[in-house]
Amino acid sequence: MRGWILCCGLAAALAAAPAAGITLGQVDDFQDGSLQGWAGGAMPTNIASGGPSGVGDRYLQISSSGGNLGTNNIAQWIGDYDAAGVVAINFLLNNLGPNPLALRVTVFGNGGTFTTTNETVLPAASGWVSVGFGLDDASLTQTAGNGTLADTLATVNTLLIRHDPDPISGSGQPNPVTGTLGIDEVTALPEPGSALLLPAGLVALWVASRTRRPRPHRS
Repeated sequence: MRGWILCCGLAAALAAAPAAGITLGQVDDFQDGSLQGWAGGAMPTNIASGGPSGVGDRYLQISSSGGNLGTNNIAQWIGDYDAAGVVAINFLLNNLGPNPLALRVTVFGNGGTFTTTNETVLPAASGWVSVGFGLDDASLTQTAGNGTLADTLATVNTLLIRHDPDPISGSGQPNPVTGTLGIDEVTALPEPGSALLLPAGLVALWVASRTRRPRPHRS
């Protein structure tokens, strides 16, 4: 009983606390009806139903008609990724539009701008797919600045996901497309095998968030 009370207390504290930067295991599931800090010119919208779990499962949707397709976060996805132990970010994504989408993430910080080296291409009408983006030297390419990846990961001020087909573009370069992308369960991941280092209550909450929904189709 005491363990359950402590876990419930931790859940309430996490739910009530304002966004204060990156935390290992954090998940954006959009079930509160908000955009959860995601913004940008691709018209982010909270959709009330049709997420990975179907009816009643909310998700974030971005759309573009011949312009850039992307969204960024300068709220809970900023801060010191290294100190938090975050080495990757996982998204559940659904290409709802008529064209293939080439997706990358970009992190901005004091060391410069770093973008996913190898795009993930989602075909039109992809259905919900789990896509992970690593945040290490092997996974990212510097697209601006002259500092190091470590400098940036310690001071992330913006996280961006967008359509960015080969070759990699700088953050201000256009990549016009007509498309619609569904986004859900944005999750901050630890290094494989390190989840046991999380506090027990946070592990329980994290596991619950990952198991309460049916596993999405993986292409």
